[in-house]
Amino acid sequence: MKPTPVAAAALALLALLTPAGAAISFGPVRGQPGESVRLVAHSETHGATLEKTVAGKTTRGTIEVIRDRELVWTFREPAADGTLRGMVRVPKLTAVSKITINGKTDTINNPSPLTGKMFSMTKPPKGEWSFELDGSVPLSQIQSEIEEMQVYLKRDWYPAREVKLGDSWEFDPTWIKMIIERDLDKAKTIGTMSLRQIRSSATTQTAVIDIAIHSSGGDFRKDGSEVNATVELSGQVVVNLATMLDESLTLKGTITSTTDRVREITKMTLPISLVATKSFVREAAAP
Repeated sequence: MKPTPVAAAALALLALLTPAGAAISFGPVRGQPGESVRLVAHSETHGATLEKTVAGKTTRGTIEVIRDRELVWTFREPAADGTLRGMVRVPKLTAVSKITINGKTDTINNPSPLTGKMFSMTKPPKGEWSFELDGSVPLSQIQSEIEEMQVYLKRDWYPAREVKLGDSWEFDPTWIKMIIERDLDKAKTIGTMSLRQIRSSATTQTAVIDIAIHSSGGDFRKDGSEVNATVELSGQVVVNLATMLDESLTLKGTITSTTDRVREITKMTLPISLVATKSFVREAAAP
């Protein structure tokens, strides 16, 4: 006998609920043979303001920064000695800045030299991830992008223990900080996560995790300038508990920064949004 519409709705609702005492455990990403992980990240500002004071005279304007990243990670079987191996392909790695002051707009397009490249990566059992480039791009031009990839591969966001609804833990949001504002590289950052919900369906479970990030600090540069910056972000990450892939990350908040040079002070307030998604894709076999 088929359930009534009311009963069917009740069953569907029960499928979405998990007992409050239920616990989950996180683990490494579980892909199928031949699958790669595609990462797409887009961050942009809305309603950003700029104030620049030179020799006591202040001008005001607006600023927009858009960053796009698309990377495909393919991991191979470890070597006999335990060395981890893989490939990374970079379809897109770009940043565009538009600054408008006194009605004049300056646009800066900054595509990374890594765009369109593919290269291998390795990690010995007791070492760090390293990338083998073909030498066509000077390392000095891509050092920040390489560091960003190394930080991404070292991410350790989830606790080793079991987690229940409402549990919170600290995590290192350095990768997030690097892809939204490089002036924050020296800032002290605090990141917290909290398990908000476990969604169940007939095929899989997903964990909905709340995120809060606070960062503040300063840095003295070689040119004698001083940079102070803060960031306040909040959002959610959704993790597929069958594959352990964090399928979506959304964050919104505000970045403020002040750059103090001799007789010149620049202040920026940047409302920002970040959306990152991951999915499994099929790539051509790596050499």
